Amino acid sequence: MRRFEVIQGERVGSSPCGELTYDAGSGQFEFAAADGAGACDVPAMFAPFVAQGTHVPGHWVNAWVQERIAPPSRQNIGQILREHGLDAYDPCALLMAHGGRSTQDGFYLREIGPEARYADGVGKALAQARARVGLSQSELARRSGLKQAEVSKIERGQANPTLKTLGRLADGLNTRLEITFASDSKA
Repeated sequence: MRRFEVIQGERVGSSPCGELTYDAGSGQFEFAAADGAGACDVPAMFAPFVAQGTHVPGHWVNAWVQERIAPPSRQNIGQILREHGLDAYDPCALLMAHGGRSTQDGFYLREIGPEARYADGVGKALAQARARVGLSQSELARRSGLKQAEVSKIERGQANPTLKTLGRLADGLNTRLEITFASDSKA
């Protein structure tokens, strides 16, 4: 289960209006409004349910998510998946490829939980490795066959790159990819 805060990005300093969860097993998203969130604080699709104090039905939540990602039936879906370093269609990965942003509204997503901590750690490690070898993001992207924006997202912890993508980045840095499991007092 992955969890995301839903944040109104058009309001400076706004608190999350709710939590979006994704169950990879069922492929379904759910939304729960934050305590005290009113109908004007949440995405418009959810407002009628929040105003009535009822659960937002799953099909409405999934429709909101679908506005933010390319559908699997899209003609150039293979190219889109490659651009995001994906081997298969993954709605959650596509959603987070742009921070959950859409031109339809000002909301964005911020992952919470262990996955976010791992993404931050990978991003920091990549940025440090890139700095050690003295490469810009653009040069690393060119050497890795990625886009500079993708390297930037990974470094900011806003992407969960595949092992294939990490391998390409390691090759671009002329280093080897090493994954370790270390004890963590936060776990």
